[in-house]
Amino acid sequence: MTQSHDTGVDNSGVPGDTIAEMYANRALATPNAPAYMTRRNGDWQTLTWQQAYEKSSDIAHGLLAIGAKLGDKIALMGSTREEWTLCDLGLVLAGGITVPIYPSSLKDTVSYILKDSESSIIFIEDKKQLDKLLSIRAEIPHVKQVILWDGHAENDPKVDEWVVPLRELCDRGRAHRLTQPQALPELRKQMSANTIATIIYTSGTTGNPKGVVQSHASFCVGSRYGVTALPVRRIDRQLLFLPLAHSFAKTLSMVAVHVGFCTAYSGIDTILEYVGQVKPSFMAGVPRIYEKVYAGFLSKAKQGGAVKWALVQWAIEVGVKASREIQAGRQPSGLLAVQWKLADKLVFSKLRERFGGKLKWFVSGSAPLSRELAEFFHAAGMLILEGYGLTETNSFTSVNRIDAYKFGTVGKPLHPELKVKIASDGEILTRGVTNLTGYYKLPDATAEAIDADGWFHTGDIGEIDSDGFIKITDRKKDLIKTSGGKYVAPQMIENQLKLDPIISQAVVIGDNRKYITALVAINQDIAKQTVTDGGQTPPSDVKELGSHPLVAARIDAKKKEVNSKLGSWEQVKYIKVLPRELTEQDGELTPSMKVKRKVVIERYRDTIESMYQGKEKGDKD
Repeated sequence: MTQSHDTGVDNSGVPGDTIAEMYANRALATPNAPAYMTRRNGDWQTLTWQQAYEKSSDIAHGLLAIGAKLGDKIALMGSTREEWTLCDLGLVLAGGITVPIYPSSLKDTVSYILKDSESSIIFIEDKKQLDKLLSIRAEIPHVKQVILWDGHAENDPKVDEWVVPLRELCDRGRAHRLTQPQALPELRKQMSANTIATIIYTSGTTGNPKGVVQSHASFCVGSRYGVTALPVRRIDRQLLFLPLAHSFAKTLSMVAVHVGFCTAYSGIDTILEYVGQVKPSFMAGVPRIYEKVYAGFLSKAKQGGAVKWALVQWAIEVGVKASREIQAGRQPSGLLAVQWKLADKLVFSKLRERFGGKLKWFVSGSAPLSRELAEFFHAAGMLILEGYGLTETNSFTSVNRIDAYKFGTVGKPLHPELKVKIASDGEILTRGVTNLTGYYKLPDATAEAIDADGWFHTGDIGEIDSDGFIKITDRKKDLIKTSGGKYVAPQMIENQLKLDPIISQAVVIGDNRKYITALVAINQDIAKQTVTDGGQTPPSDVKELGSHPLVAARIDAKKKEVNSKLGSWEQVKYIKVLPRELTEQDGELTPSMKVKRKVVIERYRDTIESMYQGKEKGDKD
């Protein structure tokens, strides 16, 4: 079987120096083409680009009707759904500046962002979000209006006229448009490429989040260059499930406007159900998603019995060999080609069908992707194009191309106008129009991040190889320095540990310590299956399950395998199993699923100390 990809890409996007101009041009260029798909009442409903633009225009006129002005900060707090995008584009048409807020954000974070951004209006999803706002209403007197997507707040004395249902805002918008039909075109004339488009607050792994200021040029230029790197076409369809408050999803939404492809919406919990219905041609995700798919695939195969498990293991072995041939610039031939074709027919084609049968490639970002996962999906005929970027660089600094990729790297710089270099201490520096213009109301933080020559200091450690591919080693602040003065990159080790599906999360410890240890959370289903396969009854208690000899033996085996590939100073000496998975709700993960290391280390300090207490002094290693 030969892997080939269509590079004859119809990705000519519409012009526009601002998002508002680009959106208006898209509606004119392909008015009847599908823009957005949403599942309602068991059926998929589609909006065309013309219909979408009209809805956004209603929202924009509605905002003008309630007093919104050019340059007003307007917040959005909701899950990944059609309304989020339409409201985002609507407030941009009205000349507003989008301030995204994760719906999972705690009320203190919501209060801080609303106050810091000086947002005067906020769109919210439902009563749950409304209750959150009502609990902090006294702290946010500058928020004059709340726009509610779902439900209504009539006859609630606590709410009065503070809350307006979205449908009512749209009704006001249609009336406003009749009297002032030129309002939006006039506003477009007042906007420029340098106009602020959004203030996206960082996840805040440490301290308060910082507002990252991005211009319209950042999204418009990023979209134009993005389609030269990624083979997206107007006839394509994406399934979008990433949180729209994250810059990654925001950028993908803007690329959709530029190119004109269709976006179908899904929650995290409905991906596997919806993907078979939507049949997307591409998807974007974070490594955690691909890890879960891989773990689920292996678990299901193992549950199918010894014969099926042996077949899957053989298919993966053959597929990885084929993948490595392709990576080396050779097509598999001879016996390997025959074996790979058979493996594809018996195993990999089944996996592709689970994804709708039309999916050709993924995009991965936000965190490092292990080479093993990349090779597995490649072998299965679904190439993962890993990219790199931060909120400050509008999600994409670099990305692998479909015809130019290297696993273990994050590709080449997105476009020629974006410059990337490595500082003397290994830090990655970038400069270009897609970078932030600064941190909102934080001149000192801006000066610290952007030097006098305009280079943004990413905080990531990496290198650029002779072919121009960028490799990320670790976060500068996350690098561990042992008591012996050796530096250790924890993410690389964590990714290797998580390649065994029984380990769902890993946090490597060792700063100012003599040796390295790790905290891990287990996948309970796979742990139970491990015990069952050993002829024993798995305990129901998670703590007992994590300490079961068969589970412990499997984790220890993975530790030894990982250690065999590491230098002596990097090797993990002890592992402790956490009593549960780390969660955003407990303050241990950011909304983009990054581990808050300081929080975890402090919360499990006693557990960590147990791996060092009385051991370091006499340790001979």
